[in-house]
Formats: sequence, C-alpha cells, structure tokens
Amino acid sequence: MNIKAKIALLLLFYFNMTLLFAQVNEWDLKKDEDGIAIYTREDENSGNIEFKAIIILKTNIDKLLKVFLEVDNYTDWMADMKVSKTLNMISDTSRYIYYEAQVPWPLENRDLPVYLQITKSEKVTKISLEGKPNFIPNKEGITRIEEASGSWIFTNKENNEVEVIYQFLADPGLNIPNWIINLFIVDGPYKTLLNLQSIVEH
Repeated sequence: MNIKAKIALLLLFYFNMTLLFAQVNEWDLKKDEDGIAIYTREDENSGNIEFKAIIILKTNIDKLLKVFLEVDNYTDWMADMKVSKTLNMISDTSRYIYYEAQVPWPLENRDLPVYLQITKSEKVTKISLEGKPNFIPNKEGITRIEEASGSWIFTNKENNEVEVIYQFLADPGLNIPNWIINLFIVDGPYKTLLNLQSIVEH
C-alpha cells in the first residue's frame, strides 16, 4: 500500500470516529412545552445522563441573580429540593452551598455540597456549580452524590428578555430506577424553570 492510500485510510478512519463521537454525545430533545425545551445526553466518560433545560424569560439578569443568591429559598421553587442553605460565604460571587434532594420512598434522599461561582461579561452571566462531596461529613440516612457539575447561564436578549440555560450532570448513586432518574433530568428541570418564570416575570 502506497503512502497516499495509507493517508486516505487514516483520514477515513478519523472522519468515521469523529462522526460516531458526535452522534454519541448529541443532545436528544425530551420535552418541549410551555416555552421550555429539555434535552438529555449520555456522558461518554461516566455513562450518566446530563440534561440541558432552556427558556426565554421576560426579566433581567439582576433580578435572576437576586433569586439565586437567596439560597435558603431554593426549596420554594427548585423541584424536589428539601434543604438548601449556604455553608460558607467566600465573596459576593462565590460560596459553598448545600442541597438535599427529596427522592421517592423507599430510596434514600440525595445530598451534595456545591461550590457556586458567578462570572459576568457584558451580555452573559454564568453560575458554575461544582460538587464538593467531601466538604462536609456524610449524613446518616442520606446518600451523598459523589460526582456533579453544572451551570446556569443567563444571556441578555432583545426586548428585555433573558435566555436561561440550566445544565447539570450528576452520578445519582446505585439502585436508582429509570423512572426516578427521568423525574430528575426531565420533569424536575421543567418544573424548576416554570417556578422560576413565575417568580421573575411577576
């Protein structure tokens, strides 16, 4: 086989692998209702399911940030949130917070300490979320989420609107049935964005 043929085969192999990788990680639309789109995809490294939820809100970023900085009130609007509180305030733009998510019986609730950081540019504000499972001791009767990361991204649009993208990937732990996982990656984000809309648009 001459050098040109070898190069052609390598290029063909590279193209096929790139296409396969793109298909594996492609977002799949799971719900499109009330102006809210929910997508999921499988993480190629862990096999866990990541979600992305999108909505356009008639509000402004300052109003959204005010809601997100009131961590103790997350239980009022975040779906399945049983406990939410600040563990350690570092600055106006960074802190450690704590979540406990309600999970249907007989499974244990899930909890997670999270490092929250806010970054801003002219049109975009991002709230980054990184799980810190060892920040506080485990609690009896609650399963600690060992791996999690996500973000809220607010982008200014025309006509006093903001695009909100909520994205999250977590390892929910063992023995979670698919129907419960679906609650957290489709129904949960949908309800959360509906509740957020009712707060910031009124």
